[in-house]
Amino acid sequence: MEPILILILVGLTSLCSYLFGLKRLMWSSRHVAAALNKMLECIGMTLIFFALNLLTAVSVVLAVREIAGVFVSVYTIGDPAWLALSFLQGLIFQWWRELSSERQSQGSQTAGH
Repeated sequence: MEPILILILVGLTSLCSYLFGLKRLMWSSRHVAAALNKMLECIGMTLIFFALNLLTAVSVVLAVREIAGVFVSVYTIGDPAWLALSFLQGLIFQWWRELSSERQSQGSQTAGH
């Protein structure tokens, strides 16, 4: 029951934000698909950074075990903060990529004139 309630509430707030954007902010509904695409790109980058962070953390734990001869549990990397920080890394990287490509396209347009 709880997952269904969460999905209903998230759906409701999403619908309200969509209507607010259309009616109050006068945003075009045509851009919703582009916004969803950008969200998926950011999620993809988040998952890439999440995998890299966890792979690095497990490697460090195993290296400490081998080199120092001290047992360090892999459970120490089970903190949900990894996902939140990976999200921030992915978001920043994605925005950086996007802004860099915009700047390059503006530079090539200026050079052509």
